[in-house]
Amino acid sequence: MSGKRPRWESEIWNTQGPNAVACETCQFRATVAEDGSPLDRADTGNCEIFESPDNKPNDVYFDGAPCEYYEKADDKPLSLILGVAVGDALGVPVEFQRRGTFLVTGMQGYGTHNQPSGTWSDDTSLTLALADGLLANSLNLEGIARRFVEWHDEAAYTPHGKVFDVGGTTARAIERLKKGVPPERAGGTGECDNGNGSLMRIAPLTFYMFGMRKAEERFRVVRDVSSITHAHEWSVAACYIYVELLNKLRMGRRKKAAYAELREDFARGVPFISSATLGKFVRILENDISTLPEEEIRSGGFVIDTLEAAFWCFMTTDNYRDAVLKAVNLGDDTDTTGAVTGALAGLAYGLDGIPKEWREQLAAYEEVRRIAVKMPRWDLFRHVAVA
Repeated sequence: MSGKRPRWESEIWNTQGPNAVACETCQFRATVAEDGSPLDRADTGNCEIFESPDNKPNDVYFDGAPCEYYEKADDKPLSLILGVAVGDALGVPVEFQRRGTFLVTGMQGYGTHNQPSGTWSDDTSLTLALADGLLANSLNLEGIARRFVEWHDEAAYTPHGKVFDVGGTTARAIERLKKGVPPERAGGTGECDNGNGSLMRIAPLTFYMFGMRKAEERFRVVRDVSSITHAHEWSVAACYIYVELLNKLRMGRRKKAAYAELREDFARGVPFISSATLGKFVRILENDISTLPEEEIRSGGFVIDTLEAAFWCFMTTDNYRDAVLKAVNLGDDTDTTGAVTGALAGLAYGLDGIPKEWREQLAAYEEVRRIAVKMPRWDLFRHVAVA
């Protein structure tokens, strides 16, 4: 038997052969069979995570093929959060510069915001605030909103103790929060409120959604968290599409397979998003965004443009470095395009895929890591999801 250890202290293990074990108290097994009889093991037929027998081993562990849900055997949470932060930091010095007037090849400092090398912006700050809020309060919107206010007013979750580059829609929502408006009603609802301020911070939800099998349930979570600052249906839909791709990458899907599966999901119908709104995302959901030339990719602050740019950069490269550099060099909203692309690429290529020299130059690395390494609280999140 392999030397792996179970995730939970209460697990009961049953040896099923020289190299295989199965867990009798799996927290992700169906508790009863279709006929109502109790189940005591997560075998192929009753695992709640692996819907297809082709995707789940008959045993929880088979030597060399661990079930990712049974032990913290990878660096996915850290890869995602660092993916955001590094992509953000690469873009900060050249934000608002026009495409073709500069070339970023690595971490650099000063420039637009006069910040030292490795400095990340509101994109990462609010990503960390959301991640920290989820860890402390599950999906307590008030707790998440409070952390957003602490970032804005007290420079919490910042690399150097000061806030810069705050988006207008986010700032207005925070002012409403400070006046006592409930989080679910604080976000802007007009078409002019569709900046990328919720898209840039939404990635940690992929770890909260562990075990949520119903698409509509996942959509409600995304809608509620986006709506703290951005409540218009275009912003909510963009966030949902983005998190759905992240979910597939987290589950181990290869990049092209994940994107193809995402498009198939939407082709089958998504009744909780209006057809008019889905029509805004045709270039991603009905066409293959990777086939478009660069001149057709916009990289400003409009949420749909940012989503398209991130998908395009991710799908037209094959490693983290190239993906985020391509994103940043599109110009305009460089930090956010880099951050959104960075989450996808970080999750897809893992911690080792993020250049070590960039990680080492990242400001407040230990604070970023502190929050990220606490992310895989599968047991807590699963309990909340089914409550």
